[in-house]
Amino acid sequence: MANFCFTDAISEADVAIFPVDIISFLKNDKINFFNDWIAMVSKYDLPIWIYAAGDFGFSSEIFNVTTFRLGGFKSKLNTSTNIIPSFINDPYKEVLKNDFFLLPKKEQPNIGFVGNANGSFLKICKEFVLYAKRNLINILKKSPEDYHPFYPSGWKRFKLLQKIVNESKIESNFIFRKKYRAQGKNAGSKEDTTLEFFNNIQNNLYVFCLRGNGNFSVRFYEALIMGRIPVLVDTDVKLPLENIIDWKQHCLIVSENSIIEDLIYFHESKTQEELKEIQKKNRKLVLEKLNRIDYFIQISNEYLRNK
Repeated sequence: MANFCFTDAISEADVAIFPVDIISFLKNDKINFFNDWIAMVSKYDLPIWIYAAGDFGFSSEIFNVTTFRLGGFKSKLNTSTNIIPSFINDPYKEVLKNDFFLLPKKEQPNIGFVGNANGSFLKICKEFVLYAKRNLINILKKSPEDYHPFYPSGWKRFKLLQKIVNESKIESNFIFRKKYRAQGKNAGSKEDTTLEFFNNIQNNLYVFCLRGNGNFSVRFYEALIMGRIPVLVDTDVKLPLENIIDWKQHCLIVSENSIIEDLIYFHESKTQEELKEIQKKNRKLVLEKLNRIDYFIQISNEYLRNK
């Protein structure tokens, strides 16, 4: 590739990359190997990149180490942490088999959602049991994953979506699932539910986005690549490339308490042409900056500017 190349000689490298998920690696009791590798690479005065997969991520305090992770809490992440987007294949090509098109502005904001949203007491109890079990296992096994406080995302989604449903000034198009990925009886095939999911995004100007187990939303990036406008509930979220991308030009970031008012105000304050321009910019953003290759080109360019 023109932008990146590998070298066998560390003396010729611009950056040293630890080539596997750091959390899985350290869970296998490889901390001594990792520390020895860091010490060896540090002799060459190279920046070091590591990747933390999964919902919860990993924080490093080593001065020359930059961590790439999917999410985390913005107020707690250090300056050497980069948020990596969820890399999404184009649903128009892969699932819907049609072309991107612009939605006109309606009199009322129309917002869509398909997914796990369950407001039962049993649901929140199950989420807490799973949370407690995971934390216990992490403590016993001394997991390197970051600690996340309890957040019942399925229950939270239900409560916030119901607030929107009850607002007469908003057109809501929601399909509530009791389990992730429509698992369960009478949910339909995976192909059918996937098509239903992306059709819902395609047919609504706005898309409701709230974190899952980890403090990030894959749906956020799915809405962007489809040229729709994410309505992201702010749970101390950090987004990718915040020093490069003006995210206020691409999405609506709201608090749990202000989602109704903010959505109505945003919609009323934008002209038809402005909303169409946002749709075009959002799709272009993913296709040109937030895909697997171009994201790291942005990172590399930033590194070279600061070198």
